[in-house]
Amino acid sequence: MANKVPAIIIAAGESKRLGRPKAFVEVAGKNLLQHALEKAILSKCEPVVIVTNQENLFQVTIQSEGAITVLNSNPEYGRTGSIQVGLNAIISETGKVPKKIIFIPVDRPGWKSESIVNLIQSKTSSCLSCGGIKGHPVSIVEKDLLSILGSEKDSPLRDIVSFDLVGVDEPLLYLNIDTEKDVDELLENEHFFTTL
Repeated sequence: MANKVPAIIIAAGESKRLGRPKAFVEVAGKNLLQHALEKAILSKCEPVVIVTNQENLFQVTIQSEGAITVLNSNPEYGRTGSIQVGLNAIISETGKVPKKIIFIPVDRPGWKSESIVNLIQSKTSSCLSCGGIKGHPVSIVEKDLLSILGSEKDSPLRDIVSFDLVGVDEPLLYLNIDTEKDVDELLENEHFFTTL
């Protein structure tokens, strides 16, 4: 596993605006968690860690074959705290801080697995970019992972890590599933999700 790049999938938010767990929103016969997990595995990320909340822990665990599921007992602190939980799980699994991770928010589904390959090849912490739109997933290198581990869990990620851009052809990179209107747009683009 020496050359493998771990992935952290975040599915820990409360989904207040949507009113239901984003991880279980379905498109093209699978939910967003399944899409993210399959793309991470297809991209050869290993291990894949899914960080979730107490409410969704059981359902996420049974849907996450091939991944390590961990609980963020304080998801209200935001993504940095969830990355810390996932990173600590990776360190427990591998015995070291990884050289790089791929960070995948489950509510940002508008990308294909080849974009993770592009991020893996980047030498710096990087985010995807298409037509001037920045998006997820992102890669985070070791020096920035150490900064994340040393930060307050409610610190915004953008205040900790400076991301370089990796240009990709991902016209749905802007998708951010927060409301039912966003779900409608997701479903209008269902054809995009029939391939990984």
